[in-house]
Amino acid sequence: MERRKVLFTAVEALTGDGERDALAAALLAVEAREGERRGWDREPTLWALHLPAMDVGVIELRVVPSRRWRGSEDRNPADVLAGWGLRQPAPDSAPARRVADAPDGFAGIAFMYEAWSVPDAALDEAMEQSRAAGERLFHERDDRIEVRQIVAVDINGNGYLVVRRRGAGPVLTVTDALEPHHRIELSGDLIDPLHRLVDAVRVGAVHLG
Repeated sequence: MERRKVLFTAVEALTGDGERDALAAALLAVEAREGERRGWDREPTLWALHLPAMDVGVIELRVVPSRRWRGSEDRNPADVLAGWGLRQPAPDSAPARRVADAPDGFAGIAFMYEAWSVPDAALDEAMEQSRAAGERLFHERDDRIEVRQIVAVDINGNGYLVVRRRGAGPVLTVTDALEPHHRIELSGDLIDPLHRLVDAVRVGAVHLG
């Protein structure tokens, strides 16, 4: 499995939890290097996230081969990944786990891909149209905007979303697994499937290599 290391700094106190804040900072650094620096129109990428030492400021990305999660399917990659995740059992309700105690520093899973969005003022309307049609219709709109997204879930089910619209800076959203409605709308409903996949990897039921 290919491994890449990304340095990160400027950890902000966003959640009140040092590990979650470090992971949020790390994902911003990952989008800047693996996304913005490499440019647009790239294939989607799935990573296992490892934080072997919280105070070092380094996250290790282990690239999951496309054949492992996508195979030969030509459907929307996010839908393929969601289908894989939803085939895994629902995670248990165990107490929060510390990344520092996880084997090999396994912190979660992240998926980077490009998609279409719309201006904020039109988002509610576009989401309602998509729900009514049963599929995403953003690509059919004249006001569509190209975006790059990193959707990630940590070992406790907390969600992270980094969105960069073409020509703009990144926007980070962090959600709490304890909130009853913690999914992030723009993530393509990937939070729950990724949480299942993370838990399956954690207990050894799924191997990403």
